[in-house]
Amino acid sequence: MTLVIMIMSLVIIGRLAYYCGRLVEYVKLPSLIGMMLFGMLIGPAFFNLVPEDTLTLAPTLKDIALVAVLFIGGLGISLSQMKQIGRPAILLSIIPATLEGFTVALMAMLLLNFSFIQGAILGFIIAAVSPAVLIPSMIDLIHRRVGQDKAIPQMLLVGASADDTIAITLFTTFLSIYLQKTTDQTFSISTQLLLIPLTIIISIIVGIITYKLSKPIIERTKSSIGKVMISFGLCLMMRLIETHFGLELFNSLLTVMIYGFFIRNYIIDSSQMILDQMNTIWKIGKLYLFAFVGMAINPTLVGEFFWIGLGILSISLTIRSLGVLVSLIGTDLSLKERVFCMIAYLPKATVQSAKAAIPLQMGVVGGEIMQAIAILSVLITAPIGAIGIKLTSDHLLHTEDKKRINDH
Repeated sequence: MTLVIMIMSLVIIGRLAYYCGRLVEYVKLPSLIGMMLFGMLIGPAFFNLVPEDTLTLAPTLKDIALVAVLFIGGLGISLSQMKQIGRPAILLSIIPATLEGFTVALMAMLLLNFSFIQGAILGFIIAAVSPAVLIPSMIDLIHRRVGQDKAIPQMLLVGASADDTIAITLFTTFLSIYLQKTTDQTFSISTQLLLIPLTIIISIIVGIITYKLSKPIIERTKSSIGKVMISFGLCLMMRLIETHFGLELFNSLLTVMIYGFFIRNYIIDSSQMILDQMNTIWKIGKLYLFAFVGMAINPTLVGEFFWIGLGILSISLTIRSLGVLVSLIGTDLSLKERVFCMIAYLPKATVQSAKAAIPLQMGVVGGEIMQAIAILSVLITAPIGAIGIKLTSDHLLHTEDKKRINDH
């Protein structure tokens, strides 16, 4: 009976999330806003209509959807574009998140009477850009041939996938420092910082090895569904390994994107078949991703820290945007294109929803304040970023003429 209720609830959630997404599209807003609002309303924060067993599936379903969208992202990046975007994408993965995280840490010391370590824990919860918001938006631009003359969506895709590695590793580092200081244990921050480039390198190597091992199998498989089952199945397996074993030196989401990139460029006959099938999977996956992200948001927790949180976020997002501009120095992007990159790098949702409650659960002093401000960052930046990308992309980026492309 429990299984029947779970299946029925998932079908209903998916259907209603779809209609809520379509509804907000009528007022020219991104569909994900409607899906997230729907999830927030039916979730524990408001009407609490979702069965407990269904809620326990949320992390798994969100992971499947995230893996799908990052795999699609990798399948959308060509080798020539990777050469074009390499340096700025690397800088975008490091500079904005690092600057924002430490800015929040300093602001928390001034306004919340936090220690630097407490502030950094909060800072690097907030610092991660949301792959759930940014990556689907960039994939949509790739499909519509927007910003393709300078591979801007691809640059932001790659930067965002590694940005999360930086932010999450530094969050874990400062949380470990705090916890070990309270128990008088020794802790090497230099060792932890070394894990960041090591994690990225290992994740890339795993992606390449997975491609090498699966290439002959994918090429021998005739049906497009079979190709997807093999390639996407390997992506899900990599994500399962990371989440189940809690590996510190492995970012499965970055690996999935690298794997998709190699399929796109070195199994060319199969890549379009796989991409077409993955786009179909994503149409369903996004309904659950954004609905469940919404369910994890509890705006009632924001309460008395709203104005302080707003002040901290206003300053930190300004510094983050300056970090984006610094990362783009030396590129051939126009001022309009640079402004678009700043807007695209604003949204937060996935990491903040997942990590907001951890400091409180781990007994960190001020954990309830950290949770409130992390949730506030989602409430403010997810809609601003998603709406900003939708409203400005066609005005700030170059759109290639589809007729001219087809003629060539």
